[in-house]
Amino acid sequence: MSIYLLCILFEDNRVEIHDSEDIRLFPGQCVKALCRTMNGGSQEIGFFVRRIDDSTDIPFLIDVQQRGGLVKFNNVLLVLTILKINDDDQEIFDVWWNYHAPDGPSLFKKMSEQENLMVHLCGDLGTRSFVETPNSFKKFFDYLLRFFSRTTPWTEIEFDRAVAGFCAQSYPKASLWEMVQSEKVRTEGEHERKITEDDYPGFIPFDLREFYIYTPDKGHCIKIIPSILEIEATREDPEQFLQPAPVKTVLRCGFRWLKGYPVAPIPFIPSHGLAIPPEDLEF
Repeated sequence: MSIYLLCILFEDNRVEIHDSEDIRLFPGQCVKALCRTMNGGSQEIGFFVRRIDDSTDIPFLIDVQQRGGLVKFNNVLLVLTILKINDDDQEIFDVWWNYHAPDGPSLFKKMSEQENLMVHLCGDLGTRSFVETPNSFKKFFDYLLRFFSRTTPWTEIEFDRAVAGFCAQSYPKASLWEMVQSEKVRTEGEHERKITEDDYPGFIPFDLREFYIYTPDKGHCIKIIPSILEIEATREDPEQFLQPAPVKTVLRCGFRWLKGYPVAPIPFIPSHGLAIPPEDLEF
């Protein structure tokens, strides 16, 4: 269970200041909250997690890995942050952010400025232990602030439905973790419009260069028509069937031409997209 509202344990999007010892979570739950720092002065955003399996007592956080991404679903842009604790594939927690909530811009700004993140491991009696880790989401949220300022707002209901719909297609959480690249990679999205085929470190065949595109989630790509959609593409406008695939994947799988568009035998999953090996991604 994940909480993706901007207020911990409330549903009206008010941001509350919390003491870490006051927060109670159910097993498997993760939240973000605005909390006072140790000296009680400044305010910072912290993450609070409770292990999915509480039966075995692991009182200490040893390691916290961070990943983040930007997801579009039903014309709603969802910001996703994911934490994996103690390098355990069973202990992955997703938290969703809504820029167009009442306090969204102020929280995004705080995340873009905050140097460190405090991650708390919770139990029945509140925080068991915590780890202070560098905020690897900092550049990502700085990019998002500039990006979202040009977007059209959506409603809270539309946001909630988009999160539920995307999660229904993309869970389990381990799948989300694999889909989203590390935040260090994701922040390269801020340079998306400046990157061209000339920036690709390898060779791109001349006839594929006009189909080059750089995307924040897949990096250096070639727009291709998945072979499974070839029949539909012959009957309609082929351009509407183009999908970005990593350059490595396209060159390895091979391609042929249909009405001047490249077709590649890359597996395509409806409502999800191309099945891309993570090792093919290049940024």
